[in-house]
Amino acid sequence: MPPAPSNSAAAPTTAVLTSPRIPPADPMNGGFLIANQHGMLFHDLADDAQEDIAYARWLGAGIIRVFATDNNGFRQWDGRQVGNRIADRAPLLRAANMRLIVALVNNHRAVPGEPAEDVGWMDNYIQLLLPFYTDNWRGPYLQFMRDLISTVQARGALDVIYAWELCNELHTPRDPTAVEPFITAAAAEVRAMDPQTPILPGTMGANHVEPGNPNSSIARWLYCDAPIDAYTLHAYDWVSRDRGGDMPIDWDLDNIVSQPCPSGRQLPVVVEELGTSRGLPGVYSADDESDRLAQERRQIDFVRQFPQVVGFGVWNAESPRLIDRTFIDVRRGLTSYGANAQGGGSCYDPTPELQP
Repeated sequence: MPPAPSNSAAAPTTAVLTSPRIPPADPMNGGFLIANQHGMLFHDLADDAQEDIAYARWLGAGIIRVFATDNNGFRQWDGRQVGNRIADRAPLLRAANMRLIVALVNNHRAVPGEPAEDVGWMDNYIQLLLPFYTDNWRGPYLQFMRDLISTVQARGALDVIYAWELCNELHTPRDPTAVEPFITAAAAEVRAMDPQTPILPGTMGANHVEPGNPNSSIARWLYCDAPIDAYTLHAYDWVSRDRGGDMPIDWDLDNIVSQPCPSGRQLPVVVEELGTSRGLPGVYSADDESDRLAQERRQIDFVRQFPQVVGFGVWNAESPRLIDRTFIDVRRGLTSYGANAQGGGSCYDPTPELQP
């Protein structure tokens, strides 16, 4: 497939990609694990980065998913700084046979210089708002993206990139259709610079892009027509089809991706984030980690029963042995296990705990 045009304003609103760059046969370590380490690029100590990579390898992952903007330490790095950090860490990644999914911006932390109107409080989170997706993304975000990708290319580190992700958890709930021209145009910009590396949208699921619609036409557009290489999902605390947690991804797996596309395209599905809270009312308490582990397994078994799912990602996969604890999540994910919600209690823990 030839590179997409660089003139994003002229990009079509739909562009069918009939042959995804992510193959359907075991592209992610046998359909197994992605390690979400949103702080791996921002650890000042190379030893911490090496430890994160070693932990991902120990977990069985072949891919680490990172964010290019820092929502914990609040570093205001530009695209060149992030690209240089990726290149600096490339030898460690190569030695571990590990590659990166790079989310070019975290929805919860804009790139430096983003206009104030682009960021605000929505649905209980600080997020990128509609003006970013409709117009302003062509400003600081586009420059950040270009600087990051070109720096990685110039330093010969493109081999450690598994995929570029347009935005972690992108959505436009105030105008759901606005996501389509953004994805089309932003993907064209990436493709003009890098014709080969897969592109992921970073969307969470049908209920995120078009709230309340289990048969979302926006989600179907993503699956059948968007210029992307995989359909992405995120979910926490999914218990059943009647209790879908923070994102009812059964809508996507049962409805959106289960029907053939008119073009015949079949995108692989990547459940980028799949995790549990430290306690889940009615299912397990914070000190009942046996039942929590059982819940983790139920979620994993659920998504892996669908043949389109080629990989899933554990949150939060920062190593419990890090010196820099900035990116530890004590509310959910692997880092919230253990008596003190510090990622302890497993056989990897350097100081194993007796309880729980």
